[in-house]
Amino acid sequence: MESLQREFNGIVRPITQANMEAVCQIEQECFPSDEAASPEQLMNRFEVASELFLGYEVHGNIIAFICGTRCNDELLTAQSIHEHVADGKTLCIHSVCVTGNFRRKGIASMLLKRYIAYIKENISSISIINLITHDHLISFYEKAGFQCLGLSSVVHGKLPWYNCQMKL
Repeated sequence: MESLQREFNGIVRPITQANMEAVCQIEQECFPSDEAASPEQLMNRFEVASELFLGYEVHGNIIAFICGTRCNDELLTAQSIHEHVADGKTLCIHSVCVTGNFRRKGIASMLLKRYIAYIKENISSISIINLITHDHLISFYEKAGFQCLGLSSVVHGKLPWYNCQMKL
């Protein structure tokens, strides 16, 4: 983290309402149109779970973010990715996004590790972190401590999704 901060002069911090336009733009840039959350979906998630939005800021601009909501399901389902249960024991990570020219520099890995640490330190009622990903990103999440549990039942876009889980 320190080397990234020195290189980019960045900080990890909570996302605020003022950052949501940048978050929406980064989401659209990072996901195909049939997978990206709409600005309305992101705003709804932020309104109900702003404490689960963390960003990486460089020179006053958000260049990466992670966001999630909570549920009580052991694995993500089509229903649980569209709802938020305020006291849910499971964190559903929806997006791990880094804007174009900052990709492949370790920022996503660093931010994900900081996000997990933030959850452990600040939201002790969360006992499971779940996400779905495509096959080419499974190893990225496994390196961060997630376990791939196989194909997900969630259908969202054209490609299949895989369940990844971390128990805290």
